[in-house]
Amino acid sequence: MIKKIIITYSFLFVLLLFIQPVSAQNKINKDSISSKNKLTSKGNIYTGISFNFSTKDTDVKEGFFVNISNRSRNLFKTSVDGGYFIKDNLALGGSISYENDRRNQIETDQQNVRTAVQYAKDSYGIYEGMKNFIPIDNKGRFYLYNLVLLGANFKNIIEERTTDNLLKRIYTKNEVVELQINPGIMVNIVKGFSVEVGAQVAGISTSWSQTKTNDIITEKSHGTDADFSINLLRLNVGFYYYFPLKRK
Repeated sequence: MIKKIIITYSFLFVLLLFIQPVSAQNKINKDSISSKNKLTSKGNIYTGISFNFSTKDTDVKEGFFVNISNRSRNLFKTSVDGGYFIKDNLALGGSISYENDRRNQIETDQQNVRTAVQYAKDSYGIYEGMKNFIPIDNKGRFYLYNLVLLGANFKNIIEERTTDNLLKRIYTKNEVVELQINPGIMVNIVKGFSVEVGAQVAGISTSWSQTKTNDIITEKSHGTDADFSINLLRLNVGFYYYFPLKRK
């Protein structure tokens, strides 16, 4: 089963590798940008980092079944990626990501029973990728790009719920193999340095999950999901540096 899934994702990845948006590139005057000076020339390397973080405190929030008080949340995400241009405007590389999510809150139900909740999630991802660029001006400052990622993500989630000094610990382990499509725009700020803004608009994933409650397995599941929605709230901003492998 797992081998079939890996073969399927690999086939999709290779198929996307050979789909090149050539027509848009032909609109740019090729003589207006020197190939040797382009950020996306064959033989160049790019590396970059993107991150986001948020903190939120909620004093009181009334719900239909439970009321929440003293809620706090701290979220941090980051990814580091890089690649090598095997031809003009086409790079192959990889990406590593990490996410840390911590939450604490007090829940009070309709019988006025209070439950202290602590939640912690750590997520790691490793991907191989293909990044295709389309210059959209004559000076090589603005580019559209499409980043295709194929890889795996591993999540560990622990939730502890304490009611009347009784502890309930829920541990979930989740493993995901996924294919992502992430288009965006890149702006060259100064020589070699750029800012990129992109969003995931499509993805196919297969996941395996296991949940334990107080060290007893209570759920085991696996499934496949396809997501082709566009969510502007999932925009990622990254800072990148482009440079030739061999300096003359």
